[in-house]
This record gives sequence, C-alpha cells and structure tokens, in this order.
Amino acid sequence: MLWAENLLLLLTDQRTGRLVVPWNMADLALAGSVLGQLWRTGRIDVDDPDRPQRPGRIRVLDASPTGDDVLDRVLASLSGADRRPVAAVHRIKAGIRRALYERLEQRGVVSHRVGRVLVMVPIDEWPSRTPDAREPFEERLGHWWTSATYREATGDMECASTTALLSAIGAVAPVARRMGLTPRVRSIRRLAAQVREASWVASTVHRIRAAQQASAA
Repeated sequence: MLWAENLLLLLTDQRTGRLVVPWNMADLALAGSVLGQLWRTGRIDVDDPDRPQRPGRIRVLDASPTGDDVLDRVLASLSGADRRPVAAVHRIKAGIRRALYERLEQRGVVSHRVGRVLVMVPIDEWPSRTPDAREPFEERLGHWWTSATYREATGDMECASTTALLSAIGAVAPVARRMGLTPRVRSIRRLAAQVREASWVASTVHRIRAAQQASAA
C-alpha cells in the first residue's frame, strides 16, 4: 500500500469509519505522505534539504512512471506549477482523502456508507472491511516508536515519515493510545517532534497547520 493509505487507516476509526482527527488536518498529512514517499524514494528533492524549516523549491529528479496513479499524478504536477513546498502540499491535498478511500474500498479494505452528524448532516464513513489490513504497518510503527535498536536496524523511511506527519498535525497521542501505547505517549511525542524537525515535508505541514490555527484564533 501507499504510505498515505497506511496513514489514512491509522487516522480512521475501524468501527465507525470516521476520522480521529479533523478532516483538514488529515488532508494535510496525506498530502505530506505522498510528497514524502516521492522524496524518500529519490524521485524529488528540494534545493535546500538541510534547512527543513526553510527549504528551497522542489526539484523532480526522476519523472519516470512509478507504477502508481496517485504518485504519478503528483509527480507530474511537480514538474510544472508552483514548486514551493507549501503550494505543493495545498495542491496535492485537494481530493486526496476521497481518492485514497476509494482505492481502499476497491481492494476490499474498507466499505463506504453515509452516516449522520447531529441527525441531519450527512457524513461519509469508511469502516474497516478487513480489520487486519492495518496490522502489519501498525506493528512496524509500534516497534519503530518503542525500540531504538529496531529504528537503527531497519532505517524504515515510511515509519519515519508517518511519525513526523502525525507530529505535524498533533495526532501522535490519539494514534498511540489507539495502538495500546498510552504509557509511552510522552516519549513517542518527543521522538516524533525530533523526526518532524528534521523533515522539510513534515515541517511544511506543521507550518501550514500553525498558520491555519492562527487565522482561526
């Protein structure tokens, strides 16, 4: 599965099919996950990767097809329009959550139904059809969070990306608690903040979130 698909499953309650974070935060993280997968697999980079808080413009290093329509579509978009990281995240997030849910539905991982909020307001729900689909990644992520030896031995870039993005949207604690790691939340949050600060993708998502919160205050 795409890194963003695993992340979306983490952010979706298996039973209710609803997000465990605000939808706008989920969309930012999903966009960042797609961007992060392209970065970590050598397809893109930024002009100043050593400055996560102020990275340069995105450069496409390898525009050949990845074999995945979501990644290919984003990769193509990065070859033309505004290549600033903030602009890229905003562009990618449009429709990304629905597209990923529909892919998961087609594979039988989730099902789709329409629920109600406050009786009258319709809301899409995507409960798990195959609950164990998320278990392999959750197990990896749990090990990555709790074992420095495992982190160093595996060099798991997906776990690093997911951790950084969860920190960027303030979702480490709810996800960790749902994974049964409540006693380790404080140490996991510290780790996640460190990983976020080293990632230009997660730092970009974090800046967007901070700007949105400031404008809403």
